[in-house]
Amino acid sequence: MGRILGAVALILMAGSCLAAEIELPPVEFKPVREIPGDIPTCREGDINISECIKQGLQQITPRMKYGISELNIPPLDPFEMGKSSYSYTSGLLQGRISMKNVVVHGLSEGIVDKVNFRLKDGRVRMEILSHVPQMFVEGFYKADIKLNDLKLNPKGAFNITMTDVAMRARPIGELYERDGHTYLRLTKLETEPKVGDLKFYANGLVPDPVLNDVILDFINQYWRQLYQAMLPETLATWQPLILKSTNDFFAALPFDMLVTKN
Repeated sequence: MGRILGAVALILMAGSCLAAEIELPPVEFKPVREIPGDIPTCREGDINISECIKQGLQQITPRMKYGISELNIPPLDPFEMGKSSYSYTSGLLQGRISMKNVVVHGLSEGIVDKVNFRLKDGRVRMEILSHVPQMFVEGFYKADIKLNDLKLNPKGAFNITMTDVAMRARPIGELYERDGHTYLRLTKLETEPKVGDLKFYANGLVPDPVLNDVILDFINQYWRQLYQAMLPETLATWQPLILKSTNDFFAALPFDMLVTKN
């Protein structure tokens, strides 16, 4: 059946796998000695600190399009993800899917809906609700996989259009002192993304263009079921990377410059 629908469009561009090698763009985190005057800050004792943090995040989100070099924030729109490869070594599917030149558009249009910030005994807990009206992901792929006894070697371009992308993030961390400043180290980061609608496209899944379109129609009809099935493995791969990058960021930027002490 269309080589099992292009191995379900290569597991919707490698969303669920057993092993992954992901190469994020390198970022040099230089120690921050002071922050620019136009970067919003909040006071630790402010009874409305959650609203203050929400407004601050919303103010700097559009500026992330071009980056904020003083805070070690690179340009995020478009965001170039670099190279990645995903391995499948058990079950019906075996082999490797590689992607390159993957670019994400739309992150700077994000809207911060709600923030809940709690600080007690040097422990920080937050919940951040946000959404992006539309995200567009594009890139190139190639695969060398085996589905039962069927060998597949497709390659081509792909893109994914997502609308109403909502994110619930729950970072948990601890404060520590270093060089006369207070820093934040996250110990846990949970993310819960939800997508309102999704449109998937790829060429080269199979040699026949007509059959390629049939596969795409199938994917776009049943993307919600595929998305829910892939989400746990995808989060298990990405959340540790996001946690490390976030801690590298906060290790260079004193927390007490952003949330000032009373």
